[in-house]
Amino acid sequence: MKKDCLYTTCIKSDEDSLPPPIVIRDINEQNIDETLQRLRKLNQDDNKKYRVYGIWSCQSRQCSNEWESLYTQKSFKVYLDKTEFHSFKRKCWMCNSKCQFSSIQLYEQQQISKESNVIQIVRQLVNSTVYSKYLVYGHWICRNWKCGHKPQCRNKSECQDKWQYQNKWKCPHNRRCHKVEQCRKKMCNCRCRYYLSNHERHCQNKWTKLNEWKCNHESKCRNEWECQWECKCQNEWLKKYTLEELEKYQSSEKNFRQLCKECNQWSQISSFRLYTQQPKNKNEIPAIEIICHLGWNNHYRVYGDWNCCGCDVYWPSAFTWISLQKFMDEIPGESLNQGDFYTQKCKKCENPENKILEYAPLKKAEGKKPHTRGVCIKCLYYDSCRQTGTYLGLTS
Repeated sequence: MKKDCLYTTCIKSDEDSLPPPIVIRDINEQNIDETLQRLRKLNQDDNKKYRVYGIWSCQSRQCSNEWESLYTQKSFKVYLDKTEFHSFKRKCWMCNSKCQFSSIQLYEQQQISKESNVIQIVRQLVNSTVYSKYLVYGHWICRNWKCGHKPQCRNKSECQDKWQYQNKWKCPHNRRCHKVEQCRKKMCNCRCRYYLSNHERHCQNKWTKLNEWKCNHESKCRNEWECQWECKCQNEWLKKYTLEELEKYQSSEKNFRQLCKECNQWSQISSFRLYTQQPKNKNEIPAIEIICHLGWNNHYRVYGDWNCCGCDVYWPSAFTWISLQKFMDEIPGESLNQGDFYTQKCKKCENPENKILEYAPLKKAEGKKPHTRGVCIKCLYYDSCRQTGTYLGLTS
């Protein structure tokens, strides 16, 4: 008997502005054609754009491996065009057995602000009450590539490739590639070509294994970014902003680019620091530091402690997004309302109505757990959470 593919619409939560996802379950060989036809029709809807979240499940009895994939509408369209060759199947990266989608969920893409992070922060500063309590300073960190080779390299690209070849990149081709990107493209074996900038797991693992970073310093560096420290400009500086200046400059983020005096290259502002009194130097810890790369869609990324309102489960998350205005106003986590943050579903009971107990600015951590996109409303409806920079502010 033919088993029908199950299409359902989830019950809508209190997030009234968010439409419920379309859920497709029980995908198998009997209903694969029907499933593909349904997905192509949904994906061709010009009035709605979907973010597609899928769960892969290994079919081996000895292996219970599962992992998630998240696609934009454009990338999923390309994936669907290739699907006739593999019918939602691929090999398990743990046991090499057959895997397939166990479920697919389509979330209607929500609009986000088109303004840059810098302009969003500036607008919030102008419209807030911070100037009644603090002095506002812009903080620049110049990390432009600064050639230290003798003789000097002709350009930045040549200098970077030289560092890569000495510390990481090992071209295996008989005719040596001149650039890392050229070599990477030749070695790409992703099934779908839209992955050229974000390769599939098996392709990225192979490249990483062949091109492992190895530090050549006597005192071993902790990471690749630290290993490049000597090749980059180390200049930092502060500039005070009055309220009138910010009001004047909020039209364009180009107003917050400055020329570094050390390397003579342009640098974008890194953060805005709020001081209770004039700082003695750039290393003085501010009362509040708003780091530009941690802002997104008028929200700010922090480390939050969550509590499920359904089953009383607790969990921490380094991808907690709260209102930028609430962060500036130093509103405590327990006083935040549902509309003041992007919620996360409970992994145990899947309850979407959860609360933040407390939050704190992000800090560098030795190890990190992967972010589960399937429980993050921001990932599912807006944009994927990702690491955007290494600077996390001054700490005492």
